[in-house]
Amino acid sequence: MSIDRRHTAWAAAAIAVAAVPLSYFGPEGLRMVVIGLLMLAGPGTALVLCLRLGAGDADDADGAGAHRSGGHGTLPLAVSIAVAASLALSTIVSTAMVFARVWSPQVAVLVLSLITLLLLVLGARRTQASTAGAS
Repeated sequence: MSIDRRHTAWAAAAIAVAAVPLSYFGPEGLRMVVIGLLMLAGPGTALVLCLRLGAGDADDADGAGAHRSGGHGTLPLAVSIAVAASLALSTIVSTAMVFARVWSPQVAVLVLSLITLLLLVLGARRTQASTAGAS
């Protein structure tokens, strides 16, 4: 089963955008799911997409014409890095807020959303630049 990177990027962006207003108001169950997903996988997924980890090109062949499927074996690694990076960024943001004595969960969600969106934009620009340079 192939995972389309564009769909993953759109899903991460939707979670990041939806988390900001839900941090202020909304049903508790929905708030918990959306903000939990953002903290668990938002910035890390954007980082993995920006780094193109697990991106195996289908038409990438070696000299003998054999196709290598490097992207399929790296999916568990990409998921692990996405979760670890997201949890690390969530911890860094919340720890910085505690030490600065400006604790605000809503601001933490906003910062994580901005980091996610920034990494998604950087990844999209990087992809556009590489496709423009290839043609």
